[in-house]
Amino acid sequence: MNLDISFDFDSADLTPRAEPQLNELGKALTGGDLVGAVIFLGGHTDGKGTDDYNQGLSERRVETVRRFLVEHYHIPDANFIAAGYGKKGLKNTADPLAAENRRVEIVNAADRDQASK
Repeated sequence: MNLDISFDFDSADLTPRAEPQLNELGKALTGGDLVGAVIFLGGHTDGKGTDDYNQGLSERRVETVRRFLVEHYHIPDANFIAAGYGKKGLKNTADPLAAENRRVEIVNAADRDQASK
């Protein structure tokens, strides 16, 4: 499982396009093969802004996704491993300001090394 939840520029609020993705994920994590899975949440920003600011923003994005899944699907907090990477690990290195860099990457913990790249 590898899913990206996108965020608007300078925001840690869920977008209208993110909620359906998180609802599908929540259903998958509470039924079927993924019940009890440990999920890695890796937060990222684009390349604009200071390192400190982007680190905090990436952590807030991770917290937004984690809180949504805990509150709406009652997934135990212990099922999450979370990290913010700030502007490290750009998805689109050719364009550091590209929208696809502003994301929380969600990965089954068995494949968590993917989320830190």
